[in-house]
Amino acid sequence: MYKTNVYSIPVPNAPDIKHETMPVLNRNATNNKLLFGADNVKTVYESYLYGMSVAGGRKEKEKAPGLLGDIKWVTYGEFHDRFRCLARGFQGLGLQPGDNIGVFAGNRLEWALIEFATYYHGYISVAIYETIGRAHAEYIINLTELSTIFTTTQCAKKLMEMREHIPTVKSVVLIDPPPQDLVDRLIESGLSVFSLSDVEAHGQQTPEEEFKRPGYDDVATIVFTSGTTDVPKGVILTHGNIVSSVAGTNFLMDHKDLTQVGTKDCAVSILPLSHILGRLSMHAMIATGCKTAFPRTQPEQMLEDMSELKPTVIVGVPKFINRVQDKTMHVIKGKSGLAGTIFRHAVKAKLRNIKHGQSGHWLWDHVIFKPLSETLGGKVRLIISGTSSISHEAMAFIKCTFSCDVNEGYGMTESCGPISLTTHDDTATGYVGSPYPTNMVKLVSVKELGYSVDDKPYPRGEILVRGANIFRGYYRQPELTAEVLSNDGWFRTGDLGMFDNMGRLKIIDRKFNIFRLSTGHVIEPERLEYVLCDCDLVSQAFVYGDSEHGSLVAIVVLDPEFLKVFLIKKKILKEGSESPPHHQMLCIDTAVRSAVMNELNSHGVERNLSYYELVSNLYLEPYELDVYGLLTPTLKIKRYEAIRHYQVTINRLYEEIGVDSNQSQMANITNWKMSKSTAKKF
Repeated sequence: MYKTNVYSIPVPNAPDIKHETMPVLNRNATNNKLLFGADNVKTVYESYLYGMSVAGGRKEKEKAPGLLGDIKWVTYGEFHDRFRCLARGFQGLGLQPGDNIGVFAGNRLEWALIEFATYYHGYISVAIYETIGRAHAEYIINLTELSTIFTTTQCAKKLMEMREHIPTVKSVVLIDPPPQDLVDRLIESGLSVFSLSDVEAHGQQTPEEEFKRPGYDDVATIVFTSGTTDVPKGVILTHGNIVSSVAGTNFLMDHKDLTQVGTKDCAVSILPLSHILGRLSMHAMIATGCKTAFPRTQPEQMLEDMSELKPTVIVGVPKFINRVQDKTMHVIKGKSGLAGTIFRHAVKAKLRNIKHGQSGHWLWDHVIFKPLSETLGGKVRLIISGTSSISHEAMAFIKCTFSCDVNEGYGMTESCGPISLTTHDDTATGYVGSPYPTNMVKLVSVKELGYSVDDKPYPRGEILVRGANIFRGYYRQPELTAEVLSNDGWFRTGDLGMFDNMGRLKIIDRKFNIFRLSTGHVIEPERLEYVLCDCDLVSQAFVYGDSEHGSLVAIVVLDPEFLKVFLIKKKILKEGSESPPHHQMLCIDTAVRSAVMNELNSHGVERNLSYYELVSNLYLEPYELDVYGLLTPTLKIKRYEAIRHYQVTINRLYEEIGVDSNQSQMANITNWKMSKSTAKKF
């Protein structure tokens, strides 16, 4: 086992079980106990009331027209009145407390309005991600037997397309004014059509009646997983799950492990509210009384909205941060050599200050970093990143540019958000911190994959979690629930992790993603994809291998701007060419593909990848993977769907390699090692 450390503490008197680590708690756990909600806050509605009391009666002034249009900040009190009216309006739709209610829309104020209305009267919200594939949408609707769905015009059109396959749906409530022809088509298909404003108006005219409010153990929502490996699973979350996670966030703020957020802050979540991190972060911020805004989701529009909103708190995913970094670095690299030299010097000087506890730099903050920080509004104090690790380079970029705290977290839908989070005083990268105050964590050996709690120097194994935030089970899937949830409450995450000597958790990979090559080498594809995407050229990557082959192939999406700069440097393209080849044409060019593969493998060796972890062939995909519906709401690859989509391409890549691919790869390892000494560094 490992010794007591500063980031987590062992559970006292826990049994010493063979092939398992001792369970550990958050380092500030009170009396060595887990946190179960907060005093007098047992439901999501009560959590909202607490946030409203903290915020007081403050009302923002209406802003002038800008990039976001006419922005009007709704006060906590106004929002409270609206969702109570909407909850009463549900009765006019024939709904009863305990019924499932669908929300099929993107992030917007009305999404939160509908959700809080369900919590107030004891309904159960069922979120459907707006860009979900048709098959998965039909599956969710039919499994939960939704009779009423609140939706936007865009998503209502999708409902029409699947109408024959969703017989339980009887009513559609349109959030925004739809075209009349769509309303006519919905009615002709046998659906009752209402507008959200009409339902609110009905509730406003309906007097409040006595009703049994939901409690701590009552179901609040069914959140469907992203479906990276199979059909989505409906995770049943209670009011207690949500308020416990919110209480855990407050606990970390109180103990100075997380930057304090309050009424003067403005928070934005760039994750969809259909995803648990987007939802939980909204609830956690509301509980602090801060402002909450919903920016548009397209990258360019999102940056425009950030500039207008000037957020102080951003909860997002590393890919968004990497996009901001990539675009900024592209501008820097496009300038003269002197500008690049000055920028790198500024980064080093700023990082030295940060290492010594100084968040700013008297010169470079004003000359170099302030203009860059304006891309996100210029007032960011806290960034929380979830779903995957941030690279060392990206972390350095964020801290230098924004002079803010950055916390990395790890969590799942089944844990109602965070399982662990890095602390305010931890400057290391690549870790996801210590256990959340609401749960304990332990590792269990996975012998078939070669991971053991007795591994040296640190224990490794599957991550198991237990606590107040752990879900009740999968909706109408008792067998699957029994596979992952033990009788004593331990949840098998399916993720492989490691504890270091200071008690920090590090995610290695998904247990079900790992495979062996015919050579016997174990491959962790998500880690390799992370390394590839850490290269300037790559925006998305999908690595494939199996037990029938001795080498790896990859599907790679390149950044068009960086690709052209790279090809000019390699003299494959001529600088200043009036009509350079289109990006799609570049992706099928043999010379381009060869140059890119050499660059990526050199990059991989620089990142200490072994020879068998380098790709032996690749396909340059000219379009983003989300065009084919291969990404989850949190931008993870739907691995099984990606394999099906690219099966013909994968077969062709292996045919091009030939049967002696492993020997060929072994022969080339010397070249990769030689290139390591000349590889560029950030």
